[in-house]
Amino acid sequence: MQSSQVILANEPRLLRGMLKRVIAKAPGLQVVGEVTDPAKLSSLIQQTNARWVIVSLWPEGLLPSTLESLLTEHSSICILGVAADGSQARIKRAQSPEEDLHNLSLGKLIAVLSDGPI
Repeated sequence: MQSSQVILANEPRLLRGMLKRVIAKAPGLQVVGEVTDPAKLSSLIQQTNARWVIVSLWPEGLLPSTLESLLTEHSSICILGVAADGSQARIKRAQSPEEDLHNLSLGKLIAVLSDGPI
């Protein structure tokens, strides 16, 4: 089974570290990069051929608008936006409407990243 590769591009650092530890323990998932500078995200996606990018949601619960161009350039990736407090999450795929994830547990997070049912 090929692993689903994940890039962590979210803040705060504490949440990113927790996500890295959880993903490392999940079978079929692999963190292939971390980036805090959004300008470096596109090249990291290209280098790693990642399937998922995890980003921080804006305080209003929205995904950063800059991600639209990223999805245009890398249409095979999926973006998971997570609120800093973990209370909210959204998924965005190329040419698809955003999906809200309610009551995101660690099990549900792993299922989402493994492209399983949510």
